[in-house]
Amino acid sequence: MLIIIGSGPTGLSCAYRLRTDYLIVEKEAYYGGLGASIYSDGFTFDYSGHLLHLRWDETKKFVLDILKDNIIEIERNAQIYIDKCYTDYPFQVNLYNLPPEIKSQCLNGFLKAQLKERTMTKNFKIWSYETFGEGICKYFMFPYNEKLLSYPLESITTDWLGEFVPQPNINQVLNGALKGKIKNIGYNAKFYYPLNGGIYSLTRKLLADNKRLMLKKEVTKVSFKEKKLFFKDGSAIKYSKLINTMPLKHFIEISDAPEKVKGAARNLKHNTVYVLNLGIKKTKFKQHWIYFPEKRFPFYRVGFYTNFSKNLAPDGYDSLYVELSTRENEYVDIQKKYDDIIKALIELKIIRSEKDVITKLWSKIECGYVIYDDKRNKSLETIFGYLKTNEVISTGRYGGWKYSFMEENIRDGFDAAKEISGGRL
Repeated sequence: MLIIIGSGPTGLSCAYRLRTDYLIVEKEAYYGGLGASIYSDGFTFDYSGHLLHLRWDETKKFVLDILKDNIIEIERNAQIYIDKCYTDYPFQVNLYNLPPEIKSQCLNGFLKAQLKERTMTKNFKIWSYETFGEGICKYFMFPYNEKLLSYPLESITTDWLGEFVPQPNINQVLNGALKGKIKNIGYNAKFYYPLNGGIYSLTRKLLADNKRLMLKKEVTKVSFKEKKLFFKDGSAIKYSKLINTMPLKHFIEISDAPEKVKGAARNLKHNTVYVLNLGIKKTKFKQHWIYFPEKRFPFYRVGFYTNFSKNLAPDGYDSLYVELSTRENEYVDIQKKYDDIIKALIELKIIRSEKDVITKLWSKIECGYVIYDDKRNKSLETIFGYLKTNEVISTGRYGGWKYSFMEENIRDGFDAAKEISGGRL
């Protein structure tokens, strides 16, 4: 039997396309993984902001077709808060609203960087300095990415950049500093989101057959030699083919892979993300999300679900999410973080007092962002080479150990289904 480990968007989209018999095993009591939504006291929360950046014809048509009239297209309204003022995202092309001294530093640094010969560096910190200059790095690129990744930037490579970090030209930076807001820059300038039900409304559509899904089936051991999965409840299942979407590092750790492969898996790094979801009294903020690079704030981003769709909270209320990150296995005092977050939200006038909070809900994303350090590529080469010889596919954001987005995860599922079916889909 073909078994799929994990019922997130990748696993479900793979199953959706399969024409052969399969079984999805999911460790949680619910399906959807991080593509689920949480409903509490009339509020809808996702596992932070899960937006749909539809750029490929096949997956765009698929998502729009299955959601039908329950999807809207949205033009991004995102800002950065620095030195008690807001400027539009991306920072590097929207310097217009910054204090004159900061704007001057950013412009001077950028122009100087453009005049210098650039190296072919793979070091993210050096690359940022050579691309954007001292000022932009000082006020945004360095502090924000340090908060986001919780990892030294000099140990990060540039392999993850793609479209995630906009690289404007001189005219764009000058116009954004002197004339005003520059729109439609970056991979998420426009996005889609369900009108009702949160992102779970998409995930539900991906689940084609409940009978082929087993919940509360946590895999505790994988035997590639026996082609067998062992579960926390004491049961075991033989597989003929295997598709994995659980975090690759953990997948290899619980397997009978040789030490060389396990050693490569131990080299894989990630951070952990904590999300505080809040249901609050109506706020005046209209942004979809706001970045906070300054160290005095405990979070790196605050997003407003109800600015994606007003239907995610009762009338007169808003739902929002607050994100912070730590290194893996780092202890976090949740109560202290909550107190610090509330204090900051009051300072920012997002809420007037803690009495504005109607409901709160923490979620912990153990494997948050994959760290692209200098050991990642070689480690993945070793791991995927071994899995290929054992006819195992590991894919998706965490199964593929990469920085990706929901549409890409769906496409990963489609590609896995095609591969497992011998290209016949």
